[in-house]
Amino acid sequence: MNNTTILYSRVFGDFAYMSDIGRKQLAYSILCIDDDPFLRIGLEHALGEAKDIDLSLAPTKAEGMKSFVEIWNRSSDLKHRKPDLVLLDQDLEGGEKGTDLLREIVDFCGGSPDDSAKICMLSASQRPRDWMKAFELGAVGWIDKAAVSNMSAFAGRLRDIINNRHVEWEGAQAQFIMRAQQNRGQLPVLSPRMKQVLIETARQGDLKLAAAEIGIAYNTARATLSTIFEKLGAKSQASAVATAIHYELITAEECLPAGP
Repeated sequence: MNNTTILYSRVFGDFAYMSDIGRKQLAYSILCIDDDPFLRIGLEHALGEAKDIDLSLAPTKAEGMKSFVEIWNRSSDLKHRKPDLVLLDQDLEGGEKGTDLLREIVDFCGGSPDDSAKICMLSASQRPRDWMKAFELGAVGWIDKAAVSNMSAFAGRLRDIINNRHVEWEGAQAQFIMRAQQNRGQLPVLSPRMKQVLIETARQGDLKLAAAEIGIAYNTARATLSTIFEKLGAKSQASAVATAIHYELITAEECLPAGP
């Protein structure tokens, strides 16, 4: 090999190497953490053909955090740390919650969502408390997994989220969050006795039985229930219970019917 060949090899070899680095740095790094193997296969198929997307997949909360840390640390010399986007399921294997992992990721990145990677929930959960918790922890959106039907267009949707061209809070989720924000600081408050009367009335299915179970006079229980209705803006026992559960003043489990 002569000197010209060596020079040509070095120059174009280095150029090719730098091109590879450049492509990796310019690529959108997306980490999906989801325990559904079919979803992971679908994403791999849909995003695998996109030359500008580097997709990583993790099936569990622990593996997801490990993958995130590895990607984040590998990008320490870049202006914008990777991954560019985390897709996070809410209901993970073993009862683990995506919002708990969301909190861990934000804490790892410095404690502020502004310093963290963009995280978008990808979940079929229809629980408003999950939407609100994800929003409060800094998620940029919530994609309803069941509504993702056009996988061929999904790559473009994710690029838009990364580039701040699209906000993924939609429909009922956005309306619930807006109402919750408007009502923040104005949430109803129930005393321990009020909660006890409401829960026991729901369990017993009858106010007189509830009063007897608690050990208070029927008229006292009725007056307490009337105050509860007023505080919650409810006109029936059922709506009072539903409203109290919505505001997390009581839980649905506490209201299960009393046993025989």
